[in-house]
Amino acid sequence: MNYERGPFYLIIFLYLTMIFRYPAPIILFIVLFCAACQSKKADTTTTDIATRSQALITEHFKLMNEHELKSLSAQYAPKARISTAEWKGVTTGPSGADQIFHLEFYVSPDAKYLVDNMIVKDSTVIVEYDVIGLKDKANGVRFDLRKAGIFKTDGTLILSEATYANPLFYHNGN
Repeated sequence: MNYERGPFYLIIFLYLTMIFRYPAPIILFIVLFCAACQSKKADTTTTDIATRSQALITEHFKLMNEHELKSLSAQYAPKARISTAEWKGVTTGPSGADQIFHLEFYVSPDAKYLVDNMIVKDSTVIVEYDVIGLKDKANGVRFDLRKAGIFKTDGTLILSEATYANPLFYHNGN
């Protein structure tokens, strides 16, 4: 059925049923028509949010590699919950993101974030990535780290982020 011309068909159908005075077909048609329109919108919305979420997180890692602190912090919703292995507890919103990334960029100004795998399901994005060229705050030794992040978005902003690290992934002393 052509959904753009739906109202036109609805008016014609109502007119014809009123002429013949059949109320049951009117009700049935309206219910089926509305259900068909709603299911089409739901499919489109799910696809759109997955595409937008993937684009948002791809841009997020681009900004991380450029160390763009302001733009990176602006990607977070005001009440976004952020947890990471390098930060005690949970921080929230753009100001919390600013604190976390400010510390990470200050300690390791030339670190690179290399995405290895990205899994997108609706508004949830899981990213496996390597951080190359981090510096230990205490002694300045450089090291690499394997991380995974789980992002929940609304397609335009990050609503939550939980990042986990595996410090033994690149450790050769096992």
